[in-house]
Amino acid sequence: MKRNNLMYLLAGTGVGAAVGMLFAPRGGQEIRNTLTTRAQEGLDAISQKVDEGRRYVQESDLGRRAGETIRTAVERGKNVTSIGRERLNDSIEAGKAKYNEAIKPVPRNFSDEEDTDFDVSSF
Repeated sequence: MKRNNLMYLLAGTGVGAAVGMLFAPRGGQEIRNTLTTRAQEGLDAISQKVDEGRRYVQESDLGRRAGETIRTAVERGKNVTSIGRERLNDSIEAGKAKYNEAIKPVPRNFSDEEDTDFDVSSF
């Protein structure tokens, strides 16, 4: 079903483009020149607005404050990362210590133990 819808869309697009070219009031070359000119005018207008915005930010206090805010955020992020790294390393070391305690060999000679009498009936 989706394939048929896609085929109808492509066919409709093609028919629309063909009809539009047939009834266009100007020739193809003239239309392309107009489109190129208008696109260039649009790019020039956008470029001009970007330059105006850049000048505004540079001349105002806004640019300096934004830079300070970004630097502060980066420094805080570095501090948080450093603290997290230290905590992670401490946790890893604590885990290693607990693991090493857990795998200590069990004494095989019970004579060293104080209470060697086991009452099996209590189990």
